Amino acid sequence: MRNPILETKRLILRPITVADAEEIYTNWTSDPEVAKYMTWNTHPCVEATIGWLTDVETKIDSDTAYDWVFVRKSDGKLIGSGGLYFKEDYQCFELGYNIMKDCWHQGYTTEAARAIIDFAVKDLNVKKFLGRHAMENPNSGKVMEKVGFKYVKDSHYTKLDQTEVAAKEYFLEIE
Repeated sequence: MRNPILETKRLILRPITVADAEEIYTNWTSDPEVAKYMTWNTHPCVEATIGWLTDVETKIDSDTAYDWVFVRKSDGKLIGSGGLYFKEDYQCFELGYNIMKDCWHQGYTTEAARAIIDFAVKDLNVKKFLGRHAMENPNSGKVMEKVGFKYVKDSHYTKLDQTEVAAKEYFLEIE
């Protein structure tokens, strides 16, 4: 299923594209503070962001990956991205997100996460979700808890450069 456009009170979540590369690079993929806890490292140039977005576009018709860019309604600015990614080893979708530093602690990530989960439950009939965050990033855990995830155990995840990161693991199960 193709990613639909989702709307919240303050955001429009739309499919992410290569055409967004310059603004995404400027707003968050070039920021080491945003990348610090992500699976990806800071993008050294806009071409790295283009490479990532090219890969995302190849999966646009996939049933295992859904990516959105978060557009702030008040000014049309791209402020973050996120999505759902099917994890074979867990047999469920993992929720992921990131947001530009200037928008931290304003509720945008929680708002976007709720919209993504609502889409998955209503349109994909998904009943179980995984969420993980670096132990050093408890604010991400607060987002997960606000949308209904429950902490299960300490864990880890592996960044694209093969660095292991100590993490907390959460699940959301819909009945």
